[in-house]
Amino acid sequence: MKHSFLFLLAASMLLASCSQSFKKSEGGVEYKIISDEKGKKIGYGNFFEISFDQTYQGSNKDTVLFTSKDYSNQIVVLDSAQIPPQYFKIFSQIRKGDSVIVRQLTDSLMKQAGGSLPPFMKKGAYIVAHYKIVNIFDNKEAADSAMKAQMEIAKARQAEKETAQLKKDEKEITDYLAKNKIQAIRAPMGTYVQILEAGEGAALDTSNVLKVNYTGRTMSDNKVFDSNTDSAFGHMQVFPVDLSMPPGMGVIKGWSDGLMMLKKKAKAILYIPSSLGYGAQGNGEKIKPNANLMFNVEVADVVTKAQAKAEEEVARKKMEAEQKRYTDSLQKAQNKKP
Repeated sequence: MKHSFLFLLAASMLLASCSQSFKKSEGGVEYKIISDEKGKKIGYGNFFEISFDQTYQGSNKDTVLFTSKDYSNQIVVLDSAQIPPQYFKIFSQIRKGDSVIVRQLTDSLMKQAGGSLPPFMKKGAYIVAHYKIVNIFDNKEAADSAMKAQMEIAKARQAEKETAQLKKDEKEITDYLAKNKIQAIRAPMGTYVQILEAGEGAALDTSNVLKVNYTGRTMSDNKVFDSNTDSAFGHMQVFPVDLSMPPGMGVIKGWSDGLMMLKKKAKAILYIPSSLGYGAQGNGEKIKPNANLMFNVEVADVVTKAQAKAEEEVARKKMEAEQKRYTDSLQKAQNKKP
């Protein structure tokens, strides 16, 4: 009986939201607030927690642009200095438990953005956001506590996504290696290392700074996206890598993972899963989201951190001297003018 009552209540609220007309806010924004008028009402300066999703509703199909289910809820303060006017007007009316639907025509968004919207967005479509008011907090301490909990949720969800992506990436890489009869060693984090030349001396450790030559390619099409051995890319200097830096700091995680498997003078190819590379964001036009990468690398030299620092200081002074000579020559040329 209880379940039937809850179903009827949910159904009646859904019908009410469908029949309710949109109200207008500023900037071409329209909204509906679906409420049972029972929850705690928000006050100025209160914090509120929202779950939400944003959808592009075009003539052909709807496209989910963003959902907090993939990340975490957001904590927002009701402050006219921090919320755009059109949204401040809307959220000033909310209660805990309310649902809010906000929509805006792409036509008005195009005007505001000077026409620079993604190509798939056409005139006459809507960007629609659904918000659920999860909670309202009277003070910053309570909001901070909720924010901390949401950060932990986001961290867990991100780790879960990376684990799933790593499994997918690993299958693509191992299939590629098998197809091309390539022998490679799996590094601890998941980078595969094909040793071309073993190198010499002791194994590398976190006290080392490496001088690396490299060429990076995307695995899907074997296209080169960067290199410090090809003048076309405009940086022909060896690349320093401090192995004491945490993975992902200074260089991508796949480099930190794979380079530790090498020695001085070694040459290798690193097969790097996207989650140890540039992930779901990709990097520019050449590295697409979730792209697996290949790097031909050569450990040209291995030095200590002290040596690397001294060499960096010498290079800095040399650059400063060259800049001074250039500035002096410009000044002399200027002085000679009549």
